Amino acid sequence: MTRTPAERLDGLRGRIIDFRLRPPTGPYRLFFTPTVVGAVNRVLGDPVPRSYTISTDPFPNAEERALEAMIAEMDSVGVRLGVMNGRHSVNRPVPVHIEDPDLAELSERSDGRVLGLAGVDFDKPMDDIIAGLDTAVKELNLVGVCLEPGLARTPMYADDEELFPLYEKIAELGVPLLFMTGPLAGPDISHTDPVRFDRVARRHPGMPVILGHGCYPYVNEAVALAFKSEVTGVHNVFVSPDVYMFAPGGQAYTEGVNWLPNRFVYASAYSFCGIDEGVLKTCELDLNDAALHSYMYGNAERLLRKAGK
Repeated sequence: MTRTPAERLDGLRGRIIDFRLRPPTGPYRLFFTPTVVGAVNRVLGDPVPRSYTISTDPFPNAEERALEAMIAEMDSVGVRLGVMNGRHSVNRPVPVHIEDPDLAELSERSDGRVLGLAGVDFDKPMDDIIAGLDTAVKELNLVGVCLEPGLARTPMYADDEELFPLYEKIAELGVPLLFMTGPLAGPDISHTDPVRFDRVARRHPGMPVILGHGCYPYVNEAVALAFKSEVTGVHNVFVSPDVYMFAPGGQAYTEGVNWLPNRFVYASAYSFCGIDEGVLKTCELDLNDAALHSYMYGNAERLLRKAGK
């Protein structure tokens, strides 16, 4: 018997892991204003989450109330954990810096409901970046690393040789690496070409590579890369399509999850989609139950266990 979306949600409650969300606090609060969020949400057809509206209220304790609203939204659909990423995106109209200590502090403020991925500031020398990753993982207890090479001051591709020492360090630390991919990942969409990430993953087979935003619009190519990772026995590439699951062409991601359930990781990309709305819309997709559970939490649990969490 086919289960309803509500029945599917009941089976997921308390287990879901949202692998890409941006809390409405600190530097994120300054960057993701309703104007910025609203433009993206309007195109995607989703409302601006109330927590982001609260975060920009000109009243006392707006940030604390916004964080509480976000946690309440997680609770409303049974999201157990969220994963937020540090970032140093200077090559964009509004530069933003999300520092690793801020992520550690925010994780504490949320009682561990959100975990952090270390950001990389490409303005720093490589030796300093590598030392910073040691601190982030071993002292600040961040659970992985997020890279946005296309948004560096001098944009890079993921497979640029100057990044190789960084990948060696991440592999040594034994934590997952999340790339920002998608149409906004660099000056042009060549920065989201899955071929680039294929080369990184193949060179470092022991390092889990997660493709945030699913390399959209290269949907079929991203699914093909997941297929390659599965059948070659490397098993280190994971596709996380988040909001692009619901964009034109996103149906291929749904087919990919059913076909390769061990290679996809759920995320809302909050606040480009509400935490609750992302879960509810996903429960309406044509996903078989086993694939849905792997997608919504099973694969993310394996990634976090690899990071010691």
